[in-house]
Amino acid sequence: MGSRSERASPPLRLLAEAGLLAAAGAAVLLDSRGYPPSLAEGAPGPAFFPRLLAALLIACAAWLAIRAWRGAREKGSRGESAGGSDTERSRGNVSSDSAPDARATAGTRTRRLGVWIAVTWIAAFLLAWPLLGTVLSVPLLVVGLMWLTGERSWRTLVSVPIAFAGFIYLVFMVLLGVPLPAGF
Repeated sequence: MGSRSERASPPLRLLAEAGLLAAAGAAVLLDSRGYPPSLAEGAPGPAFFPRLLAALLIACAAWLAIRAWRGAREKGSRGESAGGSDTERSRGNVSSDSAPDARATAGTRTRRLGVWIAVTWIAAFLLAWPLLGTVLSVPLLVVGLMWLTGERSWRTLVSVPIAFAGFIYLVFMVLLGVPLPAGF
């Protein structure tokens, strides 16, 4: 057994995010208890999708917590400092231990701007969805978000949104019979 300095603890921020995801999943699960399980024999009822979403949120929270613990353990075994400092940031598989400088501050501002652009893009989608319909607005949403996350291949920017819109149409409109906005 090593000392406390040899064992790194997971970054508190990642554990807080995992806790929030788990709490949101638990809240959805608790809320869906009052929904009827099924309206017709052999068909999923109103409780199916909220419960599925709750299970996925809780699974994502567990995965995030496991990644945080594993990352801290690996960092501790390499002899690096334990997480929790203000200079350490984690973005998926990329982390930076360098002290903040002007470039890091500018990068943070750029990321924040990107988040606000994405939020605005999603809000615009929600407003345009009933007017444009699902088949036209979903690809616009997906291509915009893909562009914001750095995708620049025109083949990907065309094929993925069209395939995703087709998938949404097939699953919800054809298989489940859920009416989605048809647009003008």
